[in-house]
Amino acid sequence: MSDIETEQQGCQKPPNAHWSKRAGYFLLFFMLESAIFAIIPLSSIVSITILLVIHACIIAALLAAAVLLRISKRGREYFQVFYAFFAAGAVVLLSSLFSGFLVELLGFSLATPSGIAVAKFSEAVLRVIPLLVLMMLIGANRESMYLNRGRIGIALVVGIIAFIVFPIIAYIPLANQVGIVDRLLSLSPWILLFVLSNGFMEELLFRGLLLKRFEPFLGANLSNLLAAIVFTLIHAQVTYTTNLILFLLLIAFPLSLAWGYLTQKTGSIWGAVLFHAAGDCLVVFGVFTSM
Repeated sequence: MSDIETEQQGCQKPPNAHWSKRAGYFLLFFMLESAIFAIIPLSSIVSITILLVIHACIIAALLAAAVLLRISKRGREYFQVFYAFFAAGAVVLLSSLFSGFLVELLGFSLATPSGIAVAKFSEAVLRVIPLLVLMMLIGANRESMYLNRGRIGIALVVGIIAFIVFPIIAYIPLANQVGIVDRLLSLSPWILLFVLSNGFMEELLFRGLLLKRFEPFLGANLSNLLAAIVFTLIHAQVTYTTNLILFLLLIAFPLSLAWGYLTQKTGSIWGAVLFHAAGDCLVVFGVFTSM
């Protein structure tokens, strides 16, 4: 059995560390995950150039740490999680630098639903494909990222129900607008492109990539909680809600916990991807129809 296969199997083992040690792991992973996902969005406060440089330095440090851990017998158990942080940080930086390229190339405007949808698709491509390549380089398989079929029947049922319930909820506040049904139908290709791109990208990054790598240190429940907290925090700068606190506490955080739980119980991210995409309709319907 190869070292990589041994490490991947190790991702399945429950933690046996003392609670104080797990608390230390939780804090360390929280700081690292927050750094790779939350630094660049702070551009409204600090120069984007400075933030990109800081982000690049963090990525370099994570890669160096991963290499050192990989060649160390005592540190090898930490290699997968540090490498995953490096890979996530690298693709976030890549998409931050180049995600506007496809929009400009095709002549779309970010002031239109089509332009926003294409920009999201571009961002997803620049994150997902390089991420999968980087993980393949260390021998990570589909199961280690929840990309296998898993309990696909349950996943599809949950996804279909979500795609019925959430669009209806999203439609209700718009129902009194004249011609809203025709407007939504005309926008449906761009809505689907946006929500499916975003749903798959975010579920792969927050759940698929990290959950199984957290679990040997934190266990399933704490791993899901950590991913949900960071996911919620990175949405703290959104501008599409009038009550940010309620949005974060009553929508973003509970849904994030549900997506992680669904991923862990079905053994794949596909149900969470559909559930997440459907949930995005709560925001996208209102934003796109107002443009």
